[in-house]
Amino acid sequence: MLWKKFIAIISSLFLILVSACNLPGPALVNATQQDPTAAIQTQVAQIVASTDAAQTALANAVASTLAAMATNTPEFTFTPSFTFTPSLTLTPSFTSTPTFTLTSEVPMVSVSVQTNCRSGPGKAFDILGIMNVGQTAQVVGRSAASDNWIIKLASNPSITCWLWGQYATVVGNTAGLPIITPPPTPTPAVSFQVAYSSIEDCGGGTYGIKFQITNTGSLTWESNQVGATDNVTTESHTFGRNDFPNYNEIGCALISADSNLEAGEVGHTSTSAFGANPAGHSFTATIRVCSLDGLAGTCLDKTINFTP
Repeated sequence: MLWKKFIAIISSLFLILVSACNLPGPALVNATQQDPTAAIQTQVAQIVASTDAAQTALANAVASTLAAMATNTPEFTFTPSFTFTPSLTLTPSFTSTPTFTLTSEVPMVSVSVQTNCRSGPGKAFDILGIMNVGQTAQVVGRSAASDNWIIKLASNPSITCWLWGQYATVVGNTAGLPIITPPPTPTPAVSFQVAYSSIEDCGGGTYGIKFQITNTGSLTWESNQVGATDNVTTESHTFGRNDFPNYNEIGCALISADSNLEAGEVGHTSTSAFGANPAGHSFTATIRVCSLDGLAGTCLDKTINFTP
């Protein structure tokens, strides 16, 4: 609006200036014989006065307009009407939960059945100790077939021995265990002891003779045979079997039988029935034990003389 007023004032002042310039020129010397020079000077003075007044009015108008413009408050105020509202809200849908389980770096072994721990893998090797149920031992190696664990004996960790894996349970990291080469198979010590035990009345006029056998070597015995001769009557009987029977203390009734005799074990065997009471008679008996069933493999004989 101020600009419009300013333009209107300027236009008005311009018209005044134009009008001042159009004032009548000096009058001709009239009949009253007026001085031409004085008349012209009077007109010039009037024009100058009119021009000065117009210039003063113009200057005042310009000054007023500029002052008003300097203090003028804009009539239009811009107010933003747009407000940004985010329409996307991120909601995380994945929560990471650790599922790792700590595993012992040192593998440990336990057994479900009492197990011998040997100097090597198999019964041909000496027994160095025993792993009992409830004990745990450190595992330091394994066999190439992973059927034996090399352990530090629970009862004496200074002893390292081979544990059969049939009844063993290992916990811990076994990936880094070294594969241990077994020692050479020892030449088994072939030995046993035999002794007369008793004579039993088996009923019906028959008698049996019992013997006790102790395996004193390192070779396991799987079968046995007894040949006995009554030196008085010359009656002789020979009988072989693939086990070591256990009879009742009095009589010939079979209670149980051991399938074999390992190193250090004690078992029994007997003759077949004699038809006459052998009490007081001199006897000669030969007992054979073998490392395989059917009296095969490595066999050893012992002969004893006794009187029931």
